[in-house]
Amino acid sequence: MTLHVPFEQFSKTVQRLLGTKEAFVTAHGHGTLVTAAEGKSDVLIVCYSDLAVSAAKTKLKAAGLETFDGVWKLTDEAPSDFEEPCDAFVAAVAYKSAESKPGVWVDAHRTQPTQVQVLRVMFEEFRETGELPDVSFEEFVRLSEPNVVIVSPIEMQNFLEKKTDA
Repeated sequence: MTLHVPFEQFSKTVQRLLGTKEAFVTAHGHGTLVTAAEGKSDVLIVCYSDLAVSAAKTKLKAAGLETFDGVWKLTDEAPSDFEEPCDAFVAAVAYKSAESKPGVWVDAHRTQPTQVQVLRVMFEEFRETGELPDVSFEEFVRLSEPNVVIVSPIEMQNFLEKKTDA
């Protein structure tokens, strides 16, 4: 059985349910995966954090856990509805369009892009598809009045976890 908890509750949950003070920590995507288990039971406690491994270890130690490199996995664990976070950064741009409604453009990136990188990709796509007249990048940005939002893999997971709690 696997229990997924928020990072802030991990230490207390591990100590309460497993009676151990050990956590295994590893890099996962653009954050950290933390697991704890007790060898005699079929309980695995898991959390994800957007902290770097070193920062996560520091916080876990301050919360009373001893940390080790690695990850617990139950070999006979049945598939669950929980999915590990995707490593993609989702970029969405709201922009002023020629129509009466604003436009929305969405893309994904393997690494965290800057807002300018997102706008450049959008600009190039619009030019390739013929949706954009012959204007410079600067003019495109000025005319479209874009609002860029970038959502990290950890933020996506947090959104999903909030929905499963409701």
